[in-house]
Amino acid sequence: MVRPRFRNLMAIAIGTAVLSGCAAYPRTPRLTAYDLSKGYRFEQLPLSLPSAPQNSDELFVMLAFSGGGTRAASLSYGVLAQLQQVKFSMNGSERTLLDEVDVISSVSGGSFTAAYYALYGSEIFNSSSTFHRQFLYYPVQRDLLARTVYHPSNWPRLRSRVEIAANGYANNIFGHTTFAALQQRSRPYVILNATDASTGTRFEFTQEQFDLLCADLSGFPIARAVAASSAFPGLLNSMTIDNYNDADGCGYTGPGTGLGRNDWVTQAMADAFISYRRYTAARQALAYLDPKRKHLHLLDGGLADNIGLRSVLQSLNSTDRPLGPNPRGEPLGGWSVLSKINNNQVKTIIVITVNARTNREKDWDTKRAGPGTFTVISSASGIPMGSFSTETLELLREYGIDAGLNQPGQPRLFGVEVAFENIQNIDERKFLSGTGTNFDLAPFEVNCLIDRGAQLLRDSSSVTDVDTESFQSFVTSHLKGTMSTPPVPHPASCTEEAGRGEIKRNHYIDIGVQYNVTRARGEDVDDTRGIGLAVRVTKPDGIGFTAGFGTESFDVPGAVGGADVTVGQLALRTLSGGVLFTRRAGPLEASAGLSAGYGFGGFTLDRVARDRYGMQGLFGLEPDVTNTWVLKPSVSLWFNLNNRWATTVSASYVTARPTIKFGSGLPDRQIKADAFGVAAGLGFKVF
Repeated sequence: MVRPRFRNLMAIAIGTAVLSGCAAYPRTPRLTAYDLSKGYRFEQLPLSLPSAPQNSDELFVMLAFSGGGTRAASLSYGVLAQLQQVKFSMNGSERTLLDEVDVISSVSGGSFTAAYYALYGSEIFNSSSTFHRQFLYYPVQRDLLARTVYHPSNWPRLRSRVEIAANGYANNIFGHTTFAALQQRSRPYVILNATDASTGTRFEFTQEQFDLLCADLSGFPIARAVAASSAFPGLLNSMTIDNYNDADGCGYTGPGTGLGRNDWVTQAMADAFISYRRYTAARQALAYLDPKRKHLHLLDGGLADNIGLRSVLQSLNSTDRPLGPNPRGEPLGGWSVLSKINNNQVKTIIVITVNARTNREKDWDTKRAGPGTFTVISSASGIPMGSFSTETLELLREYGIDAGLNQPGQPRLFGVEVAFENIQNIDERKFLSGTGTNFDLAPFEVNCLIDRGAQLLRDSSSVTDVDTESFQSFVTSHLKGTMSTPPVPHPASCTEEAGRGEIKRNHYIDIGVQYNVTRARGEDVDDTRGIGLAVRVTKPDGIGFTAGFGTESFDVPGAVGGADVTVGQLALRTLSGGVLFTRRAGPLEASAGLSAGYGFGGFTLDRVARDRYGMQGLFGLEPDVTNTWVLKPSVSLWFNLNNRWATTVSASYVTARPTIKFGSGLPDRQIKADAFGVAAGLGFKVF
């Protein structure tokens, strides 16, 4: 028989699970009318704001920011800081190379830096900006966990974790701005890339892409786009956006309909054997025009292009884009650097790829046994992504030669890669390459990544020239400019040894296995010992949650047949939860908390007591005990041995009031189960 209180607990748990299956998301704004003169499009953005140094198509600068959590965002930030320190004169005006950036294509962690700079410009370099305070130097993972665990309103949305993340990014970093705000800005044109989960292809947050869905990007929150671009499978679920290619539509007459001036999609579908790459791009475009695809599901952009360079390559290799004249007869549509080259608008092209890919050393080849299951799962995605990134960079290297650039009378193409493998110091290369792919790095790691990112750009050399040229030489000889070191933190050494005393990991879910020694308070129960499990969900400094499961077991003394004996063993299998306050001092964490739980009781009659009851003519006794609420104040110390393991010591006081029911005419007996416990054991930091 299920007890009433236990039935209620089951109902709550089942209800929460059912509600968690109802994934809610904000609806995508619908496009009322297809219009190439409106929306967030490259050709609609002014070159520069009136108060800023004037940009020019003559020098066309494109940046590609890779994925990699805060590691990628910090490395990209260091590159932006360095570009601001490259100064030169062009067309009679002084400017920085950062002023000349025209396009930033980004994925995952790099999208945070790209979106913030596109939205707020030089404010990104302000150390008091939200980018610094609420992202670079902020444990974003802690915030996401807190929003998931500590906010009951989010519990029914566990299948919409990406939306919980998007709300957090809006509240802390980007504000509740939409792409309409970017339409009011000037270049750079930012392309935030995600991955279409159904087709596995790259999905851009541009109006050109949204046109295919009859959706309006102007009303789409930037924070949601960044969340989609960084929605790593497993940690976050996919983001849902709506497709309005239904009977109402939006009057779309672009590529794929056969109605536009230059329907490259229709042309490419007939030319599969001439250019299969173009044919594939056309098929991808047509997939979005399918009216059966009412909803799209987007994942981390790194799955389709982990360095964000594919969009740049497409613009260099193709003139395919929607075209239509504005009232002045000028062409409108997507962006194409190749078109600008053909029209003699571009003299110099700079492509800077920020590749934050790690290269941790593997030791499984030193053992007979291969990598474990979880390592294989991780490698199954990481190996193809890394190989695809290498192939993408090779395409950039080959492009300059195939296009006949860097020849007399032709545009100059200067492409560099900022990557850890170019760090000369072996210890620093190993340390930075091993930095975690997460959103919770120590300030020391962030400072190292920023400074070394800037240094890597200063020390870089062209990957697009037959005879390589250094970035320093390019700035001096081609731009006739100067380059200085940016005002960012400059750690003297970025090695594992230097970071040992600087890096303190924040952990929020800890599991401890402890051996408990319990001293009874009062005459109803005796002392006991046993194994218990403790779980902490907590902030490193602040209020958190604690949960636990344990068996509180007591010997119950009493008088049977005139003799004092142990009547039996009372066991309370307790599920508990509560609040605790944690303070941290170096490797030591101290917590104090109060837990309440529900104990499911059991009672085993002692053999001696059973014999004595039998002597009184009471046979076949099967005593039972009621379930009971349990209150447990406690204090604990966790000493961190390293970033994963800790030793734990705790003290607690347990109080409960179960009732033993003997039956057979014997009176019930309420037990005052109060005990003071001390426990010690080993803890593992899960997250």
